Amino acid sequence: MSTSTELFKFAAKAGSLEGYLFQRDKVEPLADWIGNIDRMYCSLPRSLQQDIKTEFREVLQKALKYGDKVLEQELRRKLEKLLAEVS
Repeated sequence: MSTSTELFKFAAKAGSLEGYLFQRDKVEPLADWIGNIDRMYCSLPRSLQQDIKTEFREVLQKALKYGDKVLEQELRRKLEKLLAEVS
């Protein structure tokens, strides 16, 4: 797959996680979803990671904010770890 294709897939998953958590009272299991985003981000070339770092950081911050009441502690830690890696 091309780099642009991988970037598009990554952005779609990350953005949909943000939207999924927006104003939610409860969530279904998200471990696989968050794991896929982490894996996909880490597999992007470093240059692309740098290019999207600011935007991805904002998405992660929003996901943590929107999921404040519903994210299980383990999932919150995974997102916080990923956020720390891109900060």
